[in-house]
Amino acid sequence: MKNRIAKSLVKMLALVLGIACAQAAPAQTFKRAKVQGGALLVQVASGGASVWALSGKGKPYIFQNKQFVLANNISLAQIAVGGGNAFQPDTVWGLNSSGSIYNAHLSASTWVFSNVPGLLDFIAVGAGYADKCHPYEVWGLNPAAQIFRYNFCGKAFEQAPGTLSTLAVGGGDMWGINGNGEIYRFNFGTGGFDQLPGALTQVTVGPNGLWGLYSDQIYEFYDNIQDFAQLPGSLAHIAAGGNGVWGLDSSGGIYRLEPSTSSFVQIPGVLTSISVGSGGGVWGINGAKHAYVFSTP
Repeated sequence: MKNRIAKSLVKMLALVLGIACAQAAPAQTFKRAKVQGGALLVQVASGGASVWALSGKGKPYIFQNKQFVLANNISLAQIAVGGGNAFQPDTVWGLNSSGSIYNAHLSASTWVFSNVPGLLDFIAVGAGYADKCHPYEVWGLNPAAQIFRYNFCGKAFEQAPGTLSTLAVGGGDMWGINGNGEIYRFNFGTGGFDQLPGALTQVTVGPNGLWGLYSDQIYEFYDNIQDFAQLPGSLAHIAAGGNGVWGLDSSGGIYRLEPSTSSFVQIPGVLTSISVGSGGGVWGINGAKHAYVFSTP
């Protein structure tokens, strides 16, 4: 009990100091990013070494030379990017409206999207540390909620046990939620999923932890106790990466987690979606389908 009281006092002091620092800090805001041809965007995906987006027509764009430029004329319904660092580029994957899977690679100066066998309706990617056949973690769900993991040695998706309604990849880790809100973490030793206590409606994984929502309540997972603890505030969406933990409220207000206080601080602006990279930065799209990137002067 004494330890809990001491920790509470430390957090209260940190919260006061955090508020004071936030008031004195220079302006931090989201600035609009240019898009070649003025295309409107419906999704942005920030990775470890690159940022991609999809236009309203499903065309993939990559951010380079201070603007989003068309990468390929293929039409996609979803794009997922991640796993890049100083030693390897991001891996780039996409799904079209029929669930066909594509992996992008750069050939000379042209981005080529190659079809990969299988059908998925959700895909997520991140850094891979498990073994040489998984330099990236690429996971997906098919329409029957079955789980698949891509094997770079066999160049194919391999089915994993169980079913999930959504999943999140990050920091070499993989978490998911099933249709009942039950929480699962992939066990690389057994090749199966371990159930964790509690229930969530959203889950997101960063390089240093896991966060989730149950309705609009915010939770953080603590490895030392193998359980979740509620954080103050409420969010409608949450996203994590090496560039921090961010969220949107039900009105599109933007929030960033201040680790020292375990509280979310509001950032000016309104977005309809947000993507947090692990080096690629923090990006979002507003109601007018314009892309914005977080900037600290």
